[in-house]
Amino acid sequence: MKKRSGLLILLGLLLLLSACSPGADKPADKPEETIKPAAKDPEGMVMEGPGKFAGKAYDEAKVRAELKKWPKDMTADEVYNRLVWLMAEDYKPIVKEAKEYEPPFSVSKLRDFDPDSQKHSDKQKQEKNKRKNVVILIDSSGSMAGRVNGKTKMAEAKKAVKEFAASLEGDIRIAIRAYGHKGTNQKKDKELSCASTEELYPLSAYQEERFTQVIDSLKPSGWTPLAAAIRGAGEDLASAHPEDENIVYVVSDGIESCGGDPVKEAKALHQSKIKAVVNIIGFDLDQNSRKSLEQVAKAGGGEFTHVRSAQEMRNEFDRGTYLGRWSEVFWWYSRNAGDLFWARTREINKIEKMLGGVWDRGKIASLCDVEYERMTKALEFLIDQQIVPESMGGSDGEVTKKLDHRKKMIVEYQEKLASQKFKQIEREYDRLIDFLEETKKRENEKLEPYLS
Repeated sequence: MKKRSGLLILLGLLLLLSACSPGADKPADKPEETIKPAAKDPEGMVMEGPGKFAGKAYDEAKVRAELKKWPKDMTADEVYNRLVWLMAEDYKPIVKEAKEYEPPFSVSKLRDFDPDSQKHSDKQKQEKNKRKNVVILIDSSGSMAGRVNGKTKMAEAKKAVKEFAASLEGDIRIAIRAYGHKGTNQKKDKELSCASTEELYPLSAYQEERFTQVIDSLKPSGWTPLAAAIRGAGEDLASAHPEDENIVYVVSDGIESCGGDPVKEAKALHQSKIKAVVNIIGFDLDQNSRKSLEQVAKAGGGEFTHVRSAQEMRNEFDRGTYLGRWSEVFWWYSRNAGDLFWARTREINKIEKMLGGVWDRGKIASLCDVEYERMTKALEFLIDQQIVPESMGGSDGEVTKKLDHRKKMIVEYQEKLASQKFKQIEREYDRLIDFLEETKKRENEKLEPYLS
């Protein structure tokens, strides 16, 4: 009985001692988080975040509370590893965006030509057999009586038009429309002259005698109703099939003088179902007239050319008519080259904002600046609290040097990535420009027989 009582007393004492021991009423501590060694290569550095207090999770008071728990016998490597574990920023989304980036350049489709395959379609090969319709608008205003190279501008225009028409071969129809051919260029005749635009040779095959009679009848007379003449050209082409190649030539030595809007009319004609191309052959123009007529040609999807002789004018007729694609290719090239230039500029700016450039720090470097500032501030706090020795901080401190090295490596990583992306942009830009140049050269070679 005594033996049993002794055992009970001993058990009671053990329980009492256990209850009185320090920490007996406290919950068990959470296991300390594993702190891995920080990455030493730049690729690893940008992929190891985010830390516990990175980005918007950063709270200085909470960071300091965490720092106070750190042991006082840490090495420089251990301090650095803990700082990275605690405050490394999240670079992964930026790196992923940069690595997946591809220049979004493209070239618009040239009619019946696929820039992706860079091969002519069967329809393109047969295009030379399509019918061509040519309407020539001849400025018959009083200013065409002016002289160039000892001859009137009207005489030079007539000569070029007649030679051109006589040279036509194949399924080509031609029409002649005069404008400003009635009245005089005096104010009293303005209303009559501005209303004068007339199809003198209806769209049909060339017949020399009748055609010559029409051209010879033209004389420089009145004002310049250019807009009305372009609108009239659309009426002349009313019988044209949408698949025909429809070309309008405007021969003029001046701008609209009757209050019309030739740019609007040229654009409407070019965008109509017959898709006529409006080319302007400017004859002995001043600078203001050139600029105005260039806008008309641009709106009409055609080309503006300035000439000073019948021969130069004849060359322009040939170039546009025998190779109707010339104007189309010219504007296709110009538009795409211009679009590519600005697209290239936009993409370079985009990469500079993402990865740094002349005027931009870059997202990775900017984030690294924040990370570096927070880590150095934490190191200063650790020194102030005497958790780590002063020798670890300052400009020559062991931990400071590690933080400096980390920042340098991350910034250089951004620079390398930026360089790769800039080269990628340039390679794609050059590839497409080369394609445009090759296409333009191939098309222009077809013009050589007519310009020699």
